[in-house]
Amino acid sequence: MAAQAQPQPLAGLRRISLRSRLYGFGSIYGKSIRDSRLAFIIAAGLLGGMALVMGAAIGQVFPSAASRLEIDKLIGSMPASMVNLFGKPEKLGTLGGYMSWKYGALFALGTALWSIMALSGTLAGEAGKGSLDIVASAPFGKRRIALEKLAAHVTMLGLAMAVLATMTTVSSNAFGDAALGDRISPLSSLGFALWVGFIALFFGGLAFALGPILGRAGSAGVAAAAMMLLWIASGLQGLELLATVSPFHWTVNHVALAAEYDWPGLALVGVVAAVFLIVGVEAFARRDLGVTAGLSMPGLPAPVLGVRGATSRAFGDQLPRALAWGIGLFIWGVLLASISGTFAKQIGEDTSLVGTFRTIFPSTDLATAGGWLQLYAQLFVIAAGFAATTFVAKWASDETEGRLEMVLTTPMARARWVVTGGIAAMLSVSVMTVLFAAGIAIGATAGGVAPGDAILGSTYLGIYAFAIVGIGFAIGGAWRTSVAAEIAAVFVLVTYLDDLLAPPLNLPDWVRQLALTVHLGQPMVGQWDPVGVVACLAIAVGGVAVGAMGMRRRDIAK
Repeated sequence: MAAQAQPQPLAGLRRISLRSRLYGFGSIYGKSIRDSRLAFIIAAGLLGGMALVMGAAIGQVFPSAASRLEIDKLIGSMPASMVNLFGKPEKLGTLGGYMSWKYGALFALGTALWSIMALSGTLAGEAGKGSLDIVASAPFGKRRIALEKLAAHVTMLGLAMAVLATMTTVSSNAFGDAALGDRISPLSSLGFALWVGFIALFFGGLAFALGPILGRAGSAGVAAAAMMLLWIASGLQGLELLATVSPFHWTVNHVALAAEYDWPGLALVGVVAAVFLIVGVEAFARRDLGVTAGLSMPGLPAPVLGVRGATSRAFGDQLPRALAWGIGLFIWGVLLASISGTFAKQIGEDTSLVGTFRTIFPSTDLATAGGWLQLYAQLFVIAAGFAATTFVAKWASDETEGRLEMVLTTPMARARWVVTGGIAAMLSVSVMTVLFAAGIAIGATAGGVAPGDAILGSTYLGIYAFAIVGIGFAIGGAWRTSVAAEIAAVFVLVTYLDDLLAPPLNLPDWVRQLALTVHLGQPMVGQWDPVGVVACLAIAVGGVAVGAMGMRRRDIAK
């Protein structure tokens, strides 16, 4: 009896599912999407939440046609340098015009910062760490690696812009007054989201193009500096020559939320962004992995290189992130503190202008530099909260990426791993806070104002971030590290939205009191709330303690 040989399937090989290719470990694109989920939650939640808040607040702050005229009076009495810095004022008596002028730059700059950090590190950062060497040894060309990673970021950015456009339309129709022109059409929301996305890709593409040459830190630093310089050049007089290469200047007439469009100008920004991205792909494909010109952050000192104990190792791992967040907040602190003194002086010299501002911002004295900084306090707090979630994510990566089993083979107890990680995360928060305070001090001094209260008040960022670290460590230690950072980020978003939405929606006061940020007072003007400070510190210490006890009682994730 003859036996016929039949081909047998190779053992261990199986078909990769479509879901795994799009989100998971089935492709470079899918893994990049998976790795970006925390950044997407932060970006989409913040952008969508701000759009929702604008719609909810406009009807309460400016409920009548007469109150809308106050905004036009405000613009008419403000110096041109203050007006043009934020953008072209169009139809300020409507939700769309007011939102574009007052907050449009914040939407664009914040999203661009995300894009810069993501695209400067997606190739250059991984190449510098050596993690791309294994990927490049597989049957993938370098151009394909770059394209799939780039496609992943563009996908997540596009989804975030879709959230922004949707929430802008929904909030304007749900809360706005159609008789006062508050309703925003889907086309206007789409035009605004495209503007924000193209600005982000412009500067993110610049970082992506410079990454293979300058490295992650160098490319991110150059792109961020270019972003701030071109934004200021577009709004301030005397910098017209530099403004000619600014995407903000090219799209100055594109005020989509006020139904004024400049599609050619927007298209120009998109084309230049695409050129930057193409240059980045080709530069990566034609250069050796990790070989850069050497423009990067200074080397870390020996005490934080992870060779002098568990806490030193954990802090050394966290320090690059702390410096990145700290430098970003330092730049914002210098910028806002420097102009706050000038603006406060101009407002204080005009009694009618003081009255107008008090009508619009009844709880903030904008005749003082601290008052201007307090006006932006919620944005600072949100940034600090999200920074804390990234420190939680870095700590959690020991377990989620399989290093924890090796760490625990040393004389390291599980509870001690949590405690040392918590100490390192809080030290990182401290580094970030010190850099922010330094930025406030430098900017205030340049603006000719005394920075005393503002410097002391800036420590509230660290106090709030301590609490977020505690929440993340409690979740990671007692339950799962794989979701610790995401849940902490959701807490930051919910707190932010609760604080801003409760008053305009006339929700019961106890609802707003649930937000941790409500209990911080107004520290930029020297008004502290001791209850909030104690609560944040208690959550921080208690959260790490809960995480340490919980870690002793559960298995390590596989």
